[in-house]
Amino acid sequence: MNRRLFLGGFIPAPAWSAAAIRLSRTDGMPEYVDVKEYRATVIVFLSTVCPISNAYQERIRALAKHFEDKAVRLLLVNANDNESAAETERYAADVKFPVPFFKDWRNTVADRFGVTLTPEVVVIDASGAPRYQGAIDDSRNPARVKVEAVKIAVDDLLAGRPVSIKSIRAFGCAIKKV
Repeated sequence: MNRRLFLGGFIPAPAWSAAAIRLSRTDGMPEYVDVKEYRATVIVFLSTVCPISNAYQERIRALAKHFEDKAVRLLLVNANDNESAAETERYAADVKFPVPFFKDWRNTVADRFGVTLTPEVVVIDASGAPRYQGAIDDSRNPARVKVEAVKIAVDDLLAGRPVSIKSIRAFGCAIKKV
């Protein structure tokens, strides 16, 4: 019998999604993020070489600034199999993001949430349930942004409101999977 199907009948759905997120620092050491420690966890999947992903560097810094004094964990993750930890580390040093940049070896986190593009974001609540997935905002051109979807989703969670925007279609480069 399929163990997941068997246990799925007895364990409520949020217990499956509340599992810690396992990532690797660029030095190869594992890091576990317990989503229960934060009101919201924002996972931003990025690439070191995707021009669309790279065009979002300033907006990612703005997100980090927006969330810095709130109960929000911002995780920057590279899930591309064709981009090494050394490349990721060099990129992070060059770009100077204010939060750590992690590797998702074997695409386990990307696969867990069905992420396929960079940049693509998943916003998770404290129970581990995804509440938003998609683009950071609604335009590649920063001057044309009308909907800052990630900010809205997180602000809704922090205010105790239902998330008003569930998804905006992500656009970017495909994650190179294992």
